Amino acid sequence: MLSVSVWGQTEMSVCTGDSCPGGGSSSIDLLKQSFQKSSQTIQGVASSAIPAKTSESPASASAEKQPASAVPPATEPAAPVPPKTTLPKTPAPVPVSTTGSTLDMPLAVGGNVQSVQTTVQPAKKLSPAAAKRVEMAKEKREKNSTAVPTEVETAIEKENALLPPSSKTEEADTPKTPEEEAADAELEYAVKLLEESKEKASSGRRILPSASQNRPGKVPAPNKAFNPNAYRPGVTWVASKSNHFDIYTQKRTSGIPSSNMQMTFESAYQTLTRFIPWMISGRVRVFVYQDRASYLRHEPNAIAWSRAVAYPTRGEVVVYDEPNKGQELKESFTHELTHVFTQRFFDSHKTGQLMTPLWLDEGLAVMMEDHAYNGSKGGPWANDFRTLNFRRKSSSTGSSFGSSSIFGSSSASRFPKSGKRRGKPLFFTPFEEFMQEGSLQSADGKGKAQDWYFQAYTMVRFLLNPSGSSSPSNRMQFEQFTRLLSQGEAKRNPSTGFLVKDKNGKTVYEPYSVEKALGKAYRYNTIDNFEDSFWRWADKR
Repeated sequence: MLSVSVWGQTEMSVCTGDSCPGGGSSSIDLLKQSFQKSSQTIQGVASSAIPAKTSESPASASAEKQPASAVPPATEPAAPVPPKTTLPKTPAPVPVSTTGSTLDMPLAVGGNVQSVQTTVQPAKKLSPAAAKRVEMAKEKREKNSTAVPTEVETAIEKENALLPPSSKTEEADTPKTPEEEAADAELEYAVKLLEESKEKASSGRRILPSASQNRPGKVPAPNKAFNPNAYRPGVTWVASKSNHFDIYTQKRTSGIPSSNMQMTFESAYQTLTRFIPWMISGRVRVFVYQDRASYLRHEPNAIAWSRAVAYPTRGEVVVYDEPNKGQELKESFTHELTHVFTQRFFDSHKTGQLMTPLWLDEGLAVMMEDHAYNGSKGGPWANDFRTLNFRRKSSSTGSSFGSSSIFGSSSASRFPKSGKRRGKPLFFTPFEEFMQEGSLQSADGKGKAQDWYFQAYTMVRFLLNPSGSSSPSNRMQFEQFTRLLSQGEAKRNPSTGFLVKDKNGKTVYEPYSVEKALGKAYRYNTIDNFEDSFWRWADKR
């Protein structure tokens, strides 16, 4: 026999076998009955403070049904059991009634149900355009229910997969409101515009990143061995060399590399040698990522729609391998390689700053890129030059000293003949305003960056070949113009004619502005005179 103390009660004897009083009941049943009475006591105390459910627990019900003979005798009187508490019944639900824009809501307080009236805001009415887009989105979803998902839809599906299962189920089961349908339609419309812009960017003219946006970086010291893995961490680089380039290719983790990558780089080099040989100097460092994903992940200045990026002040070009896109790679690489060579040419004192005038730098890079497309015939930019109706603004003025008396009719020289080019006119910015360093940012803010690049390309095309012939003398003028801008002209003593030297014995050079260099090389005494000559030349194209 065991002696057990239960919930503060006096000791209770638990027997085993036939020695238990009460006959056939086992000691386990008696122990259960003791615990059931204790639970009933606790529930009775709790029900007096907190309303309980109307249904009684199975344990308490079974305790009441036990016969009195089953209760073991105690040495002392058991604690009194509190009387059973009668629980309030749950009131029947009050029907919800609506009148106009109000709603009657049942509110239970202290067992009494009261009706509270609240105002319901009407649903917002969609605009006709939004409603139309909602219907178009629904029809498209029904038609394309079995279509292959786009990249955007795949990304959204991937994000939804990270949500808890309950959240996804609720979102799937809950019908969308008209406002949510309109928001989905607007998102789908924006994605459609983005896809269209990508298609336009992939064909025809492409705007590559401006070299001025790349900040100067720390160039490894020439007397130290170059370690590409420490210089550009994150991937493993494999070094190789070609005739004019030090090439570092990412060690592949997947895929097959494109063939003739070095030949593509050397072909771009030869294109620049044909047009601007006086600017070519030194070897260029090229980094090639294994694919576009690595390029965007590891290159800090990489832009999503670009194929290459240049660091002119460091003498570097960064590209990525893209199978079956050799021609596109050649164009992009030629553009960025031009930035590297022009920077070296204009920054002869190695100041680490971009010294090339932006309009000249970008216009020349676009022109070299276009020549890499199809040689002397050019590519998309040359085609735009032949077909676009670019014109001079009517507010632009001609030369202040009467250039019309020298070159012919003023009205004919200011404005190209409208019969030569059809379509919507593309008005060029006045040249003096266009040559300011902030003109590209201003055009980009107005959504006209592509027009800015086209004007820069056209102006450089004119300076490189103003007479429209293949005579080498035309390029000699352009070379003189660029040399005057980059180096200036050696100063001479007006009385003796000897070169002026500084205190260290070096020749002193007089810097040239764009206007002064144009006057020296082309005999354009002012920017307006240069603009007049340009439009006479454009009128003949």
